[in-house]
Formats: sequence, structure tokens, C-alpha cells
Amino acid sequence: MLYAVFYMQLAAQLIAYPYDVDQGEGFDTWSAWTIRQGQLPYTDNDEYPYYSSNYPPVWSAVVALPLALLGPALGAGRAVSTLAALASALLIGLATGQLTSRQGRRGGPIMAGLFAAGLFLASPYVFHTTPLARVNTLALCLGLLGVSLVAQPTRLRIGLAAVALSLALFTKQTTADAAIAAVASVLLARPPRGLALGGTLAVVAVAGTAALSLATGGAFWLNVVAGNANPFDTRQLLEYAANFTAVHPLVLILAASEMSAAWRARRWAPWPIYWVAAAVGALSAGKVGAGESYFLSLIAASCVLAAVRLSALLDAAIEANTPRIGLALGGALLAQALLLSHGPLSEVTPLLADHGFQAPLLGRPPTDADRRAGDVISAEIATHAGDVLAEEVGFVVVAGKPVIGNPTHLRNLSEAGLWDPDELVAAIDRHDFALVIVSAQRFPSPVLDAIGRSYYVVQSVTVRGFAYNLFLPGGDEPSASEAEE
Repeated sequence: MLYAVFYMQLAAQLIAYPYDVDQGEGFDTWSAWTIRQGQLPYTDNDEYPYYSSNYPPVWSAVVALPLALLGPALGAGRAVSTLAALASALLIGLATGQLTSRQGRRGGPIMAGLFAAGLFLASPYVFHTTPLARVNTLALCLGLLGVSLVAQPTRLRIGLAAVALSLALFTKQTTADAAIAAVASVLLARPPRGLALGGTLAVVAVAGTAALSLATGGAFWLNVVAGNANPFDTRQLLEYAANFTAVHPLVLILAASEMSAAWRARRWAPWPIYWVAAAVGALSAGKVGAGESYFLSLIAASCVLAAVRLSALLDAAIEANTPRIGLALGGALLAQALLLSHGPLSEVTPLLADHGFQAPLLGRPPTDADRRAGDVISAEIATHAGDVLAEEVGFVVVAGKPVIGNPTHLRNLSEAGLWDPDELVAAIDRHDFALVIVSAQRFPSPVLDAIGRSYYVVQSVTVRGFAYNLFLPGGDEPSASEAEE
């Protein structure tokens, strides 16, 4: 309950904060604004504005609805993601209660559901990533909805699951784990219906990809399919896996125990299968550019199975009349809760520090000082009449400027040999941009080299502990007229 309060507190603070916390928030929100203007966010990256999204369009289409009233504000995307996270917790709780009830546990389906939903919201990985204006949380929610529906594979529920899972796949491709789990579980229970579900999802995926690719002249395929084949870093995967295991040990142990029990009893419910599929999917955390969000499906499935196993252990304690088992479980849960420390609790003592992998970047809410520093950057942007090239674009959007380029995506395309930066480099050398903002050198090397030779640093502003260097046109040193200006 305490972690749930922390979560809502952070979500409210983020919704009120107009600038990026995660580098991709501004770009995802701009994609939604592009759809609000009647265009798909997939274009030729060789031409102005050198911008394309690298995600399917469902999240952008959903967020475009509140943007019609609010304008291109990050708060709208964060509100959608927060609601999706709360809906995900509800789906996790309901699924756990249903599983517990079917198994005849006396531990109580309501209590088991509360434990599952609570463990989900208590994870620092969930705390860090799900309130952001990113596609991940809505994708998770739609995937969970699809898996929940096929737990009782009636024709109607399978039809609804096909809709939910199709939307999930066109929110983020990593929801393939939910689609695979749903199809596999229905195949085991009702083979004809499983074939129908799998065939429907395959047709929708192929037809949807083909239609979007044709509608954008191949830009959708390049940016969303080919452009997401990032290099794999084994060391990064091992570091993430070690951190994830160290932060969630009891949850994973209980989930693995329930998975083993389900396997022995031949209980082919979708959740054990989803747990395996999500674990395999989490291996993509080794992909360059991945983060804690790649573990969200595994966290969700683990919370369901862990709470079901917890209910079974409580049943055993009741039947054996051994309160010590209950006390031991309570102690283990307390230890797990302390390992999950984050938010205001982690400020009490270093022993309760936030141990999440992305805690240094996403572990704390923005402060008033961060807001004032961001206002300085957006005010500087507003003083210039031309376009602004920036690695984080929340400042640009607040200043009422269009977004130019998608730096990390362009770098990935460039390194894969799928994009030639010459046109953007030429625009920089021509001083087409009134201001350039660099924070972490995310643009491809040729673009960064062009900025270095054609612009000079005029100011550096620190926001959330990161330096944002503002460049004006003029090369390494300003001319006399530029210096005077």
C-alpha cells in the first residue's frame, strides 16, 4: 500500500512536469501530435524534418485524443500510461484471484489478488518506467488483457483477446510474448480455437504491417521493423538480469515454484506459459537501447504466479496448524519489500536505497529547481525564430517549436547502414538551425562532428543532474557580429 501511494505521488508529479524525464518521452508524444494533425509519424529520414517514430502507432493514436484538448504536452502521455499501469495492476489482481479460486485455496482470492497487484506496483522497475510518456505501459496492459481473456477460451473471449493482442502488437512489438502465450494456452485447451486465434493474429500482423508500409512508402517498415534490429550486448543483458534477480528474489522464487507445480499438475493456464514467454522476451534487454521496461511482462506474470503460490503456502500453514510457516512467509515478504525500496522510503537511509538498474536516471521525481532550469532552456529556445535541433525535445515542444530528428533512432539506423546522415549534416553546416541542444551525444558521429565545427557552445544548463549544452551557429568561435548578437 505504501509503494502504491509512492507510485501515485510520482505519477502526479510527472504529469505536472512539462519536460523530459526519459529521453524518448518527447519523441513519443510528438508522434502522437503528428497523428493528431492527420499524419502518420513515419517519413523519409533523409528529408526535413528528418523525423520518424520507431514504434507502431496505437499508443500515439490513443494519446492523440487528449492532445486535441491539451496540445502537445507530455502530461497527456504520462496520464495515459499511469491509467494503463493501474489497469494492469487490476488485471493482475483479478487473474490471481480467479486462479486461486479455481484451485480452491482457503488463503482467499481477494487477498491473493491484492498481494499480486501490490507486488506489481511495488517493483522499482514499474515505479521507474510505467508513469512515463512511453509506449511500454499501454502495450503491457493490452497484452495482459489478451492473456486474461483466454483463461476461459469461449468464442467471445477469444475474439476479444484477438482484438486486444492485435492492438498490443501494434503498440510495441515486444508484446509478442503475450500473443504467443495466449495462442499456446488455447491450443492446449481448445486446438481449433487456438488455431483460429493464431491465424487471426498472424493475418492482422502481416496485413497491418503491409498496409502501414504501403501508406508510408516503406517508411513504416524501415523505421519500425528494420530500424529496431539493434545490436546485442551480452554484458548489458547479464547486468540487467543480475539486477532484476537481486531486486525481485522472493517474487521469482515463488513464481518458479508455482510454475513447477503447474507443470507437474498439467495445469495449462495461460499464466505459466506467459511467464516462460516473458522470461524469453526479457532476453531482449541485451539489445542496445533497452531498459527496465523490457522486464515488465515478466514482472506481471511473476506477480500472478507468486501470489498464487503464496496462497497455497498459507493454506498449508492453516491445514497443518503451524503459525511458524505464516511467520516465516511474513518475514520473507518483509525482506522482499525492503529489497524493493524506492521513492521516499529510499531517502530514509542508505540501507533502503533504490537498487533498480535505472534508479540514477528515473529513481526520483523532478524538483522545482529542475522545473526552473527547464524553463531557462525553453525560454532561450523561444527567443530564436528558426528551428531547433535537440537531443531531448520536451523543451522544444514547450517553446512551441516543431521537433526535428529523432537522434537515438537515427544513430541506430546509421550504424545499421539504413540511413545516410549527409542531408542532415549539410543542413547543420548551412546553419539551418537557430539553436542546437546536446545533452548526451545521441546523434550519429557525423552529425555530432558537424555540430562541433559549425556551432559553438553559448550556455550550459543543468537539469536533473544532466548538462544541456546550447549551441549557436558560427563554428568553434563566434564571429564578431555573432558575439555581439
